[in-house]
Amino acid sequence: MTEKTENRLAKLKQRKAQLDAQIAAAEAKAKNAARKLDTRRKIILGGAILAAMEESEGLRYQVQAVLEQHVTRPNDREAVADLLQRSATVKPPSGG
Repeated sequence: MTEKTENRLAKLKQRKAQLDAQIAAAEAKAKNAARKLDTRRKIILGGAILAAMEESEGLRYQVQAVLEQHVTRPNDREAVADLLQRSATVKPPSGG
């Protein structure tokens, strides 16, 4: 290989490394933005459901059933312990 070819190849490899770094940074930024949006949606949804649970005993019972079934990690169950407590006024909806 000639010196000119070697220099050109080195420059191309350097440019490729720069582009790879830019691609990785853009992908990381997009992933971070998606994660932030997902978290925000969960907070909004959770707030809306919590507010609706105050107004609807039936919904409260349904949410409690979902939590009982899907929240299995001890730390997570501890975080929602107050939501898992059945009040005397909350009764399962009649089947049918």
